Amino acid sequence: MNEIIEQYWARALKITRQYESGEVNFADLTGLGDEFAASFIEQLNEMPEPLRARYCAGLETKLSTAIAQNGPDSNAGQAFSELRVSITRTPIY
Repeated sequence: MNEIIEQYWARALKITRQYESGEVNFADLTGLGDEFAASFIEQLNEMPEPLRARYCAGLETKLSTAIAQNGPDSNAGQAFSELRVSITRTPIY
C-alpha cells in the first residue's frame, strides 16, 4: 500500500514545487490536479472498494498534513489543497 501512496506523494511534491517556483499558474495547477487524480484513481480501479478507500484516505492524510505544516495560505498549502480536492472530487463525465 505504501508504495502507491509514496509514488503519488512524490508526484504531489513535484507539482507543488512547480507551483511554488511559478513554473505553473493556478489554472495549470488545477489541470495537473485533475491528471494526478485520474491517474491515481485509474491505478486503484482494479482493487476492491475497501482497499481503494484506504489508499485514498492514506494519500488524503499525507496531503492534509502537508497543508497544515505549510499553512493553507502559502503557495505550497494551496497546491497541496488543490491536489487533495482533486482526489476527493466526483468526476463529471
